[in-house]
Amino acid sequence: MGGVEAVARRVLAAAWHLLAWTVQSWRLLLACVVLGNLLLLGSHPQAGYAVLWCVPGFSLARAVWHAVHPLSYEAVLGGPLRRHGWRRRVRRNWKRIADRCGLATAPRGDEPRAIPRLRRVRAAGNTLTFQVRARLGQTVDDLNAAAEAIATSLGAESVETHRVGPGTVELALTMRELLDVPTLPTIPQHLDAAGVTLGRKADGSPWRLDLAGRHTLVVGRSGAGKGSIFWGIAGNLAPAAHAGLVQLWGVDLKGGVEVAVGKKMFSHVAMDEQAAVRLLRGLNRVIVDRQRVMRGRSRLFEPSPGDPVHVLMIDELAVLTAYASKEVVNEAANVLKLVLTQGRAFGVMVVAFVQDPRKETVGMRDLFTQTIALRLASAAETRMVLGEGMAAVAPAHHIAHTMPGTGYAVTDDGVVERVRADFWADDFIRMVAATYPAPPAPPLPEEPPTAAPVVVEAPSAAESAEPVTTERPAPRRRAPRKPRSARSTSSSAESASEGAEVA
Repeated sequence: MGGVEAVARRVLAAAWHLLAWTVQSWRLLLACVVLGNLLLLGSHPQAGYAVLWCVPGFSLARAVWHAVHPLSYEAVLGGPLRRHGWRRRVRRNWKRIADRCGLATAPRGDEPRAIPRLRRVRAAGNTLTFQVRARLGQTVDDLNAAAEAIATSLGAESVETHRVGPGTVELALTMRELLDVPTLPTIPQHLDAAGVTLGRKADGSPWRLDLAGRHTLVVGRSGAGKGSIFWGIAGNLAPAAHAGLVQLWGVDLKGGVEVAVGKKMFSHVAMDEQAAVRLLRGLNRVIVDRQRVMRGRSRLFEPSPGDPVHVLMIDELAVLTAYASKEVVNEAANVLKLVLTQGRAFGVMVVAFVQDPRKETVGMRDLFTQTIALRLASAAETRMVLGEGMAAVAPAHHIAHTMPGTGYAVTDDGVVERVRADFWADDFIRMVAATYPAPPAPPLPEEPPTAAPVVVEAPSAAESAEPVTTERPAPRRRAPRKPRSARSTSSSAESASEGAEVA
């Protein structure tokens, strides 16, 4: 029964494509009808019928090919024809699009209306890319502000902008959505401690997130897919951690619900406030020890099996930096700031996840060098996470609820990419943790012991000279002060008694 339904759907799809493609070429069809009738009237029946049926016949061949083998049709005919139509549409309609999107100037006297110049229109895969040169009086910000309107007028799914020169912006329009269906992850075949492949970009190419020398902040509402990125990083680093090139440190103050699924991948895990503070102290001690070793020898850390890269992963950062007890918040924030400011040069990276991006909850968000914005609640949150002017360039607040793991990745050099992370199921996480467990790790480094009182020899050479400590003597206890009234009464009494004696 299922096979019959599949065949019926293919037949109906082929009929629909036949009708749509025939009507779509109505100008060519009309010309063929006129020419075919002229040939029939001119005693050329074979040529006339061939001309009359050329458009419907070509559409029928396309429809059958698309129904029988869609992959080859898309690669050979469907894709090139579609991309040609995109390029043609933007070239033919650019003046009207620029005018309606507010990029054209009103005519002044004898001066005609000016519009931004269109340059280098290209199409590849599912992406239409073209460059726009700002006219006199415009800025790059004006072009970025109109990017969403331009994409809507061309029927694009999303748009990304890149500044490629003075007054020139490149717009990359995603014309067909490729991120609507989640994909499953694969474990890397080679060891890599510098980055991970988390999923796909909007054009279908692999999305690689660089970790070396970078701190990453992932922000998204509940259900936005932060777990896909969390386990995408941990799971892809698991083979390198198993080989001793990476050490994963995990902090999960939500009762360990997230980290416990793949706990074997981590060398150190903290699931309560005090353990989290001890873990941060130990990681900071790693930085201090490496500073002592690398001082005067090298400025670039190179990982080795005995000296790995350390990656700290914090699930729900706000619990540690805003919602915990005051003492824990103060100490954790101070130590984490030290790790963020000093760790990158010594092979210590931080990946933090948070729902609430306000400054009150994530006060050190400016110390993260790259940001991933998943689905957010409003344009104000998008600006809060990515910066001013980014709500139009990377509209994370427009991401649908049905696409968890989809977001915008913004690197430290300002490049914006629309991406979607692979989906990591619990069973797959457990399998990876059992296959690539972290080797036994030494206990957390303790803080250095407090210095004992310094002992200095007495300068005298007498035989009775003994070591003298620099400790100060205990301060002399002072009697409590009397109240002012009591002091005045006693002083008057003393003066009276003195007067009596004199008398």
